[in-house]
Amino acid sequence: MKQTSTKQHFNTILALSVFTGLFAAQPVFAEGKPFRIYGLTANKPEEDKPAKKNKIKAAARTFSSLNNNAVKIYPDILKRDMHVVAKENDGREIDFFVFDVEGTLVQHYKMKEKDHYRIAGLSRGTYVYRVFSGDEETATGKFEIR
Repeated sequence: MKQTSTKQHFNTILALSVFTGLFAAQPVFAEGKPFRIYGLTANKPEEDKPAKKNKIKAAARTFSSLNNNAVKIYPDILKRDMHVVAKENDGREIDFFVFDVEGTLVQHYKMKEKDHYRIAGLSRGTYVYRVFSGDEETATGKFEIR
């Protein structure tokens, strides 16, 4: 039986762990990006882009999540208003409710297909909307008036 020293044993374990990807102690740059070692970690393409473009894409992602199958909601850039357009809902009338953060009903609209309403007169803050088709809730989301 061959005896190995502790140092040789440690070097063998270290070499195997780096080779198999089990070695988790990777150095990190000041920006928080992982150090690329032996191709074990891949930098994501979003990390290499400037911050300004990332903010624009994040805002677009957040805004597109507000659009759903029942209604389309979008802001009026010049005024502090929001616009709501009812999409095709199989000819059924939908109820569009706007609540403030405390849960108080602020506005209510009964909408048919392709109806367009302007939500005006709201003070700055975050609002929650809920859309019902009969007794069934078809959409929910939130928007912010700045």
